[in-house]
Amino acid sequence: MLPLRAILFDFDGTLTDSLPLWLQAYHIALGSFGLKLDDAEVLRRCFFRDWSDVAKDLGVCTEIELKREVDRGLEQAFLSAVLFPQARRIIEQCREQNLRTALVTSSPRSLIGAVAQRLDVHHLFDFTICGDEVTNYKPHPEPVLRSLEALECAAHEAIMIGDSTADVLAGKAAGTRTALFMPHDHHRFHDTARLRATRPDFIFEDLDHLPSLLGLTREQA
Repeated sequence: MLPLRAILFDFDGTLTDSLPLWLQAYHIALGSFGLKLDDAEVLRRCFFRDWSDVAKDLGVCTEIELKREVDRGLEQAFLSAVLFPQARRIIEQCREQNLRTALVTSSPRSLIGAVAQRLDVHHLFDFTICGDEVTNYKPHPEPVLRSLEALECAAHEAIMIGDSTADVLAGKAAGTRTALFMPHDHHRFHDTARLRATRPDFIFEDLDHLPSLLGLTREQA
């Protein structure tokens, strides 16, 4: 693996086990429109789709109304958000080895800012870009390209790490290397065949595997 200068991290499902919290947030939001769906239907109809497509499919609200209510649900659900046990140490290792770090998320700044402060990780990133600060969400390369510009790093010197097709495709479109986090617990949220079809450079099932993948020294693990 060629030397890296920058590590770009997704947040939801990568640094924090938040996919169940998103499911909770959708239930809260849909309840505000009088709509009650089971978990499987929420996952099928709401997860990893454009807001406009979800709103049209549900037929009970506009795109703006849906996003507003999901954001409210997220604020409530994310009060219980925690980092994956290894996440903080991995980011610290990156910084100890003078790697630039960025948080590249499609969640809104109001949510991420509050959660990052509460989890005390806000200071571990040289740059953070959120979904309400871009014109185009991942899988469009805009969030990754803007992160690379802020970090003053060439695409081939960076890696995008995430748990979704959007993360891998955004990294590939921007020209970075890509690593897909695919733990067993995520299988009910993701179509694993579709994930693999994105052909990330690396696939790992446990965050404990990430330091060696990134070339971080074992002494600092």
